[in-house]
Amino acid sequence: MKKNFTDTVSEKISVPQETLALIPLVQLRGKRSVCIENHCGILEYTDSLVKVQVKRGSIAIIGCRLEIARMTKRIVEIRGSIQRLELE
Repeated sequence: MKKNFTDTVSEKISVPQETLALIPLVQLRGKRSVCIENHCGILEYTDSLVKVQVKRGSIAIIGCRLEIARMTKRIVEIRGSIQRLELE
């Protein structure tokens, strides 16, 4: 099986592939919080929908009382009552 450059470098220097390739990493913490690494910004923001731009598409967080709890150039954390996530 042929490996791509990012996979090979990731293995050699022990860095997660998500970090090198800017692949989004989504961490869901129960129904109360979701953290998305390697985002490209916010596309839409209401108290029932937060749509986050990622390298190849977007991630929609649907729920109630949603709020952006923390946002840096690399990480965005959304808190509230999360009902579902949609990959677009």
